[in-house]
Amino acid sequence: MNQILSNLELLKIAPLINLELLVNGLLVGSIFALIAYGMALVWGVMDIINVAQGAFVILGGYAAFYFINFASNLFPAASPIIWVILSIPIAAAAVALFSYLVFASVISRILNRDLFVSLLATFGIELVLQQLMNQVFTAEDRIIDSGLATISMFQYQVNIPGSRLLGAGLGIATAIVIVLIMRYSRFGQAIRATSQNARAAGIMGIDTNKIYALTFALNGAICGVAGSIVAFVFIIHPFQGVIYTLRSFAIVILAGLGNIAAVILAGLGLAIYENFAGFIFGPQLQNAFVFLIVPVVLLIRMYIMRRQRKYLE
Repeated sequence: MNQILSNLELLKIAPLINLELLVNGLLVGSIFALIAYGMALVWGVMDIINVAQGAFVILGGYAAFYFINFASNLFPAASPIIWVILSIPIAAAAVALFSYLVFASVISRILNRDLFVSLLATFGIELVLQQLMNQVFTAEDRIIDSGLATISMFQYQVNIPGSRLLGAGLGIATAIVIVLIMRYSRFGQAIRATSQNARAAGIMGIDTNKIYALTFALNGAICGVAGSIVAFVFIIHPFQGVIYTLRSFAIVILAGLGNIAAVILAGLGLAIYENFAGFIFGPQLQNAFVFLIVPVVLLIRMYIMRRQRKYLE
């Protein structure tokens, strides 16, 4: 308790610490929002809650990690940042292909089934993927060295890791590409039509099963990009995916489906909340506050829905 009070007092007497926590939270929040948007995409189009979302992210991190190791050994003189950038499309393609195979073998069989069935199926995928990664990659923590230095301001009172700046930039760039695809490409238009009314889309000549498969693969590509960013901003571990699934679930519940602006704001808010909670209560309890926020978000969402229902009545 004394430590918590000391940390609160430190925030009061050293306001620049608040600035550092806020900026770092905003940078990390862009990564959280990217992962959550992938979950919202699958949920909105296919009515499936992908509990394996976090495992796909970690798989993308491993794809980037081993690609960078392989490329660095072939060309040791090259700058690490080159391989970090090139690992993004490699990880995206690898996880997209894996997601397509998962759809063909499992997800396609549970379409139009009860939501609880999708929870069980994707939870099973999560467990299997965790164990496979543990056996293949071992349980050792892995991290990619981006080679970027920490940026210090205000006489070293505010420190921003260069890897987080790069991760936020890549996350924002990916989000822009996704928005352009969804708004202006025929594929994006087909996704939006299928999400609004799959039967009507089918009557209009859209192959909805193909759209479902490509949507799930697109989510895999998003997870691959996010995983490669996570690998050089944080660490990757076979059993770490669940925390990213919970974050994504909380963000989507709070923001709603199909609203990318709300997803971004919710992702930024969650990351800032985590940063301050981790500083005040200790980094060992930071993830615990992610678990705590999920029921709180559900209660808030239920309250909002109840108010909307009363307003309509």
